Amino acid sequence: MIKKLWGKIKGRGKKTVSKKKKLSKKRSSKKTKSKDEYENRFQKFYHLNKKRLNKERRSSYKSRSKNGVCVRCSKKVVKGIVFCKYHQAKQKEYNAKARKK
Repeated sequence: MIKKLWGKIKGRGKKTVSKKKKLSKKRSSKKTKSKDEYENRFQKFYHLNKKRLNKERRSSYKSRSKNGVCVRCSKKVVKGIVFCKYHQAKQKEYNAKARKK
């Protein structure tokens, strides 16, 4: 009787939680993501360096298109387009597939 009362005072009820269950609860609470956590290190890097990476990509795209180099590889472009023959054909396939949907 005294043990039950003492347990109620300390916050323990009839249910006692084993150490394994306590650990699993702690682990599951760690899995919930806050806005600062990312699924993997690559996503973390991308989100922390997003502005710089996009600037680099845009400058690379602009310089390649001005120099007449395909923006996806290093071959010469088709006149008036930013892709080489191969990537232009691929782009036509992608566009046709997207229009079907």
